This record gives sequence, structure tokens and C-alpha cells, in this order.
Amino acid sequence: MHFGYANPKFKYKMGDQELQETEEEKDLGVYVNSSMKFGRQCAESVKKANKMIGIIKRNFTNFDRKVVLNLYKALVRPHLDHCVPVWKPYLKKDIQLLEGVQRRMTKIIHGMRNKTYEERLKELRLMTIEQRHLRQDMITFYNITQGRINMQVDNYVDILRESNTRGHNMKIRPSRVRLEVRKNSTYFKRLWKAWNELPQEAVTAQTLNKFKNSIAECGIFKGRGDLLSR
Repeated sequence: MHFGYANPKFKYKMGDQELQETEEEKDLGVYVNSSMKFGRQCAESVKKANKMIGIIKRNFTNFDRKVVLNLYKALVRPHLDHCVPVWKPYLKKDIQLLEGVQRRMTKIIHGMRNKTYEERLKELRLMTIEQRHLRQDMITFYNITQGRINMQVDNYVDILRESNTRGHNMKIRPSRVRLEVRKNSTYFKRLWKAWNELPQEAVTAQTLNKFKNSIAECGIFKGRGDLLSR
């Protein structure tokens, strides 16, 4: 697979066998293509999630809040969360496609059908899918900084530990990229602004639960009890 419009697309061999060029591959359940737009992955995730919603609607008669939320978090939402730091969408159409799953699921709860999506989220204390994915990005980077994920982060960002600006002293500065597709799809490029706005007590938290508690009251996450769930 070749990435980038200016890629010379060299041929490669393994022994005497020339490797076949491909435009898309599936690895660990994630579809990756040469454009890095992840539209196929979004579609497949939504397809699996909607299929599970259909199974739930056919096999359950009790749609009160507790039952539906437990089913949603256990059987539906994991399809939208799987490996999302790798493939988090940035195109509006893909973001709305994922959000549509949660819109559909929250609407089947008794007493929620005639409320707006925003009202349902507030009453159910749920984040949007986009907010949840940002939260997972932050948790992943926190684990990287704590050494729980073996990754040479210096190859991708500079950690400004002696920053004299407002906020914490572990701000990051990603390397520059020219292509818009890399700007939006690269993990560190989409994370750095939100990470740099975190308070000092969040980035220096000693445990993951303390980190979650700290970011629970930050900006767009404030008041969403769902932030602390897996």
C-alpha cells in the first residue's frame, strides 16, 4: 500500500516473489486504505452496531432507561469504540454516521422519543460519540506518557516540559505535515490542542481513574457522568 500523492510507488519483493499492490487492507479489525479517510471502517462499524440494535429491539420488551443503557454500553457502543485512536474519523459525514447509532439507540428508551438528541444526552448523562472518541484519544496518550504503552513518542511530538505558558508543563507540539489528510487523520495532530488545555492535576495524575476524574470537569466533558465509564 502506498501513501501520498507524490509517492513513487516502488515495487517490493519478498525473495523472488513481487508483493502485490493493494489499496485497502484489514488489520486487527480495522480497514486501512491509502487515502487514510477510514470511510469503510466507519460504515462497517455502524453496520455491526445497527445490527445489534435490531437484535435488541426484536428480543427485548422492556425499554426502560437502565436496561437500554446497559445493553447499549455492553453490546452496541463497543463496535463504535474498537481501536478508535487508530481510525477516528474527521470527515463530517463519517462523524454523523457514527452519531446516528447513538441517536437511534437513545430514542428507543421509554419517554425519550419526542425529545431532541441533545436533551436525551443531557438527561442520560451521555457524551456525543465525537466527545467520547476525544476522551479515548486522551486516555491513550496519558497511558503513553505513563509508560503503559510502549511507544517512542519523541518520533512524533515534542513534549514541552519546561513550558512557561499557561496550563500544565507537559504540553506537546506535533511535527508539521503538508497534506490535509495527514493533518486530520494523524493521532497527535488531532490530539494536541485538547491535551494542551488540560489542567496540571490531570496530566500528572498517578492513576488512570484519577486522570478520568480530572478531565471529567474539563470543558466539553463537564457534567457527562459517562466519561468515567469504559
